[in-house]
Amino acid sequence: MKTLAVATAFRKYSRYVAATAYRVLRNRDDVDDVVQEVFLDAVVGLDRLRDEAALRAWLTVVTIRNAATHRRRLRAASVPFEFDDEDSSSELPLSDGGHERHLLLANAVAAIQALPEKLRLPWTLHCLEGMALPAVAHACGCSVATVKRRVALARAHIARA
Repeated sequence: MKTLAVATAFRKYSRYVAATAYRVLRNRDDVDDVVQEVFLDAVVGLDRLRDEAALRAWLTVVTIRNAATHRRRLRAASVPFEFDDEDSSSELPLSDGGHERHLLLANAVAAIQALPEKLRLPWTLHCLEGMALPAVAHACGCSVATVKRRVALARAHIARA
């Protein structure tokens, strides 16, 4: 991995790391802090990677763990954790689909936001990011069976909503 400098990894993956951190934190204000922490970890960890293809998966794991740690620190410091509603469904455009389509999309967004983190994260990584179940399990620190169960529960919750 010595041929891939941290600066190159940052240019290539910083947006992905930021998007992953946002999916865990749901708060834009803290994403930059997590991205910095991830790439500080990369300074040490990149030399241990043997395969450049494993870099994205490794960054996913490091991002999820750093974001979870950051979130715990916020809670321990009694800083209120608030959802960043910049992406609120009330801001969605009403073009081409009419009001009914807008409401359907708003309900779907609300259902996804209402999922507990332990369901939302595996569902997002698998269903939106397209990660394979074993990679999601590794990123979330649980078994493939647990990930399958959580994704199924998330899908059922979203379908009901």
